[in-house]
Amino acid sequence: MSPETQPVPAAPAAQKQALLEAFDTVLKAQADQRDAERAAAEARRRGRGFSRLLMVLCTTIAVFTSAYLYVERPDWVFPAPAPPESLAVREASLRIMMANAAQHVEQYHQRTGQWPQTLEQAGARGAGVRYERVGTGYRLHGENGEVRLRFDSTEPLPRFIGNSFEVIARRSR
Repeated sequence: MSPETQPVPAAPAAQKQALLEAFDTVLKAQADQRDAERAAAEARRRGRGFSRLLMVLCTTIAVFTSAYLYVERPDWVFPAPAPPESLAVREASLRIMMANAAQHVEQYHQRTGQWPQTLEQAGARGAGVRYERVGTGYRLHGENGEVRLRFDSTEPLPRFIGNSFEVIARRSR
């Protein structure tokens, strides 16, 4: 090799200086990274502290609200149950329900010329109303609690209904 192609050795003092500067740069970068990690950890810790405080506050409010509702039972949350219907209202309701069933039976008879075998066949639905064929007509038996009524097909329907609509209309006043 010729002397011209060989690298010229740098002065040892310049090499040392370059190494020291590189080492300082690495140390500063590591210190900056540690500071950034500490700042991020502190921010997470502060964020967790706030969310914990918020959760404790919300839980406390929910517990006190639930205790208030359980103890006081305010009307705006737990409305008072409707008063039981009077005997007159139950009887009027049953009369109207039976009259409705009687109308279905009569309409079936007019359409087909024969009496239905059941109320369902006539298209009538009414809990507590039973249908019975009697001679050339029918009989309805109704029950609503203690109220029991009977309607014969020979009886005029308006007389059976009576003032039932007025009784029901007055109950809401």
